[in-house]
Amino acid sequence: MPSTRLRIAHIGLGDIARKAYLPLTAAHPGITPLLCTRNERVLEELAQQYRIKDTFNSLEALIASRPDGAMVHTATDSHIDVATQLLRAGIPVFVDKPVSDSLTATEELFALARRQNVALFVGFNRRYAPLISSLRNGPTPHHVSWQKHRVNLPGEPRTFIFDDFIHVVDGLLFLADGKPEGLQVHARMDGEKMTSLQVQWTANGGLFSGSMNRVSGCTEERVEFFAPGLKVQIEDLQSGVEYKDGQRKELGFGNWEPTLYKRGFVTMIDEWLEVVRQDEHSVDASRWDLRTHGMCEEILRRVLRG
Repeated sequence: MPSTRLRIAHIGLGDIARKAYLPLTAAHPGITPLLCTRNERVLEELAQQYRIKDTFNSLEALIASRPDGAMVHTATDSHIDVATQLLRAGIPVFVDKPVSDSLTATEELFALARRQNVALFVGFNRRYAPLISSLRNGPTPHHVSWQKHRVNLPGEPRTFIFDDFIHVVDGLLFLADGKPEGLQVHARMDGEKMTSLQVQWTANGGLFSGSMNRVSGCTEERVEFFAPGLKVQIEDLQSGVEYKDGQRKELGFGNWEPTLYKRGFVTMIDEWLEVVRQDEHSVDASRWDLRTHGMCEEILRRVLRG
């Protein structure tokens, strides 16, 4: 792969692409962004806003232009089809989480990436949030609690778990040291909609618990990390407090640090660019992603059974 700017395509230009990815890639010194959507109005609007020259109204036309990599931001139910076409064309793929709300379909896509020896990267930004990744590099936890709540947003169980609760699952697995054991699941339903979900498991002697209430009184995300002589509490990925041997220390960022850096998107994009430059499938990375999707599938199975 040459050291020049990488031609990185965005496929699907909805909310997450506009809020997180386009502002970063359009300003990145190592990227020449491309846009792809069937919506001509959106295509023209964003091309003008970000001064992007290369735009496409079909996936076939985009593939024919041979981008160095493609980022898939379309609806979850289209991820597999879009990513499959890109991988078969030999184009490295970044796909928003979840890859799919089906473990079988996700496994098949990773198997295709492996056969093609083409990179498949999943956008779990919390792994790259500085306050979270610092915990990963710290002492082995005795207990981690991850809460993520919303207001008046009950959901169908599969969508609830794979589109939203998957962040909690992936975050806990990321911080765990060892194989998850003894999974317990408790869900609360209102008719066909799930309103809240709590899970816990153990790994290497530590307890990992996650919860989501989607009929809460506020929208919030909180991580509490406990190790001998240490407690760290992180709020909304952007601020926190460390208590060490009875001493309190504020955790946070400088006034000029952008939100997308605090939430992990900046570091994740840089990691993705390295994956594109390497231009090969990573077995280790796929194990991480498949483990998260597999845990979500097992949680869903127990919710539906219960």
